[in-house]
Amino acid sequence: MKKRLLVVSAAVIALTSISFLAACGKEEDNNATTGPQASNAPEKRGKITTTIYDRGNMVPEEGTLDKNRWTEWINKNSPVDVIFVPIPRTKPEDKLNVMFASGEAPDLIQEYDGKNRSSWYESKQLMPLDDLIAKHSVEFKALLERNPLLRKFGTRSDGKLYDIAALGKLEVNWVYLVRTDWLKKLGLEVPKTTDELFAAAKAMTEKDPDGNGKNDTYGMTLGGGYNQRIIEFMFGVPVFSNYNMKDGNLQYSWENQQAALAFKKKLFQENVIDKDFAADTTGDNAKRDFLNGKLGFYAGGMPSAIEMETLLKNDPNAVATPIILPKSQFGQFSPPLTSPVQNVAVVNAKAKDPVAVIKYLDFMTRESSLKALKWGIEGEHYKLDAKGCPQVIDPVKNKKERSYAGDYGMMMSNLPGMPVCDTRVDALSDSVPAQKELKRILLEARKIYLTPDRPISGFFLDVPSIPKDLDMIVQSVPNIQTAASKTGTPDEYVKAIVTQGISAEQAIKTSQDIWNKAGGTKVDEWFQNWYKSNKEKAIMVTDIYTLK
Repeated sequence: MKKRLLVVSAAVIALTSISFLAACGKEEDNNATTGPQASNAPEKRGKITTTIYDRGNMVPEEGTLDKNRWTEWINKNSPVDVIFVPIPRTKPEDKLNVMFASGEAPDLIQEYDGKNRSSWYESKQLMPLDDLIAKHSVEFKALLERNPLLRKFGTRSDGKLYDIAALGKLEVNWVYLVRTDWLKKLGLEVPKTTDELFAAAKAMTEKDPDGNGKNDTYGMTLGGGYNQRIIEFMFGVPVFSNYNMKDGNLQYSWENQQAALAFKKKLFQENVIDKDFAADTTGDNAKRDFLNGKLGFYAGGMPSAIEMETLLKNDPNAVATPIILPKSQFGQFSPPLTSPVQNVAVVNAKAKDPVAVIKYLDFMTRESSLKALKWGIEGEHYKLDAKGCPQVIDPVKNKKERSYAGDYGMMMSNLPGMPVCDTRVDALSDSVPAQKELKRILLEARKIYLTPDRPISGFFLDVPSIPKDLDMIVQSVPNIQTAASKTGTPDEYVKAIVTQGISAEQAIKTSQDIWNKAGGTKVDEWFQNWYKSNKEKAIMVTDIYTLK
C-alpha cells in the first residue's frame, strides 16, 4: 500500500396618494363640491418580519444580526419596517417548524433549501403570490415579465406562484482539474473519453510522474463526494434527481449508475486509486494529496488562493488545468454549475400584512438596494472604475463592515442596465502567482463548461416535490440514495467497489430489488405521470442556458 504525504495546507414602490369619496351631505352653499378629493395624509407604513441566516460570522463590534448598520440602512430606505429574525444556517427547519406550529413563523421566510419550502407548501403553510404581485408590485412584476423562467421556477403543482426566485448568472461551480505537466512528462494528451481517462490515471499511478523515484502517486481518487460524483456525471447520472429522459420517457438512471459503478470498480481493482477511499468521507485526504503533488486528477469547487499557494509551494512546476469531462457511451457533460435562477424565499400563509411583504420584495428589486447590499456605500466602501464597477477602497474596513451582509440581499436579482462587473476575476491579481493561476483556471473553466453543447447531466433542474407518502418511500432506502452517503456513493455501491465477488451489475440488481420492494415503482410512476401532465411546467437543465 502506498504511503500518502499529508502536509496540512494550510422595489421601486410608487407611493400612491389615497383618494376618497367625500361624504354626501346637504349643500351649504353654491361653492360646495362633492366627489373624489386627494388626501394629504401619508400612506400607512407597513411592517413585516423576515428571517436572516445566522452563519456565526457576525462581527461583534457591528452589533447583532437583527440590529446593525445594514438592518438600519434597510429600515431607513425601505417603504416598510423590517424586523429580522435570526435562524440557524444549519438545519433551519428545526427552528422554523416549531415557529410554524406555534403560529410565530416570520411573514417572509428566506430559505435556500427546496426540500424545506416544499414541505411547507405540502402542509399548506405558504401563501400564493400571483394576485398580490399583480395588484401591488411594480419592480418584481416587471422582472417576472422580462424573465418568464423566474415565474416557472416559483410556480408549484397547483399552478400558482409561491416561491420567490432571484436572477443571477450562469457560473462555474465545480472544476475537474488535471496535472497537465504530468501528462506532458508522460507523453499523454488530455483524455477525451473515459477509456483514455482510465489509461492516463493508470500511467500517473505507475510511472512516477513527479520524478522523485518513489511509488507515491495516484492518478485518481474516490475520496469524498466530489471525486465520486464527477465520475457519475461523466456517465450521465443526473445531478439533481435520479431520472433521465430516454426514448421520450422518464426512466430511473439505473443504466447510467451501473456504468459509473463499473468504472469505479475497475479503478479499485487495478490499483489506480488509494484503496482507503471509503474512510475519506469528507474528501480532505483527497484534497491534501492533490495539493501535496501526489494526485493527477481532482474534482472540487474552485480552489482558494491559499490552496493554490500550497500546491505551487510543494511543486513550483505544477500546472493544474480544468478539462472537459471525458465522453462516455451516454454522451458528454459538464460538472455542476451555479444556476442563473434560484428560489430563495416564500411567504407565510398567515403573514399579517402581505402587501407590505410585496413592497419589501419590490424594494429588494431596486438597483439602489442591490448596490448598497452587494457593494456597500459608494465613497465609503467602494469607488467606481471606468466601467462603473465597484473597487474596494479599504479591504480591512470592508471585511469588518461587509463580511456578514450578504444574506440581507438574498432576494436581489441581477438587473438590466447594471454594469457588467466581473468581480470574481477582478479580485485576482496577476502579480501574485497563485492568484494568476486561479484566474487562468476560472477563465478556462468558463470557456469549456458554460455551454449547452455539454450540459450538466440529467433532466430535471428543479425537481418536482412529491407527496409525503412517496417521499417516505425515498427516505426509507438511504443505502441506495446517493445523497444519503457521506462519500457521495450509496452503501450498496461502495460494497461492490471493494468486494471482488460483487459485480456492478449485481449491485444494481440488488439496489433495484430494494427500491421496488420499498415501493419505489410508485415513485417512478408518479414522476412519469407528472411529466406527461406538466411538460410545460418542467424545469429542465437546458433551461439555464436560455437566459442572457
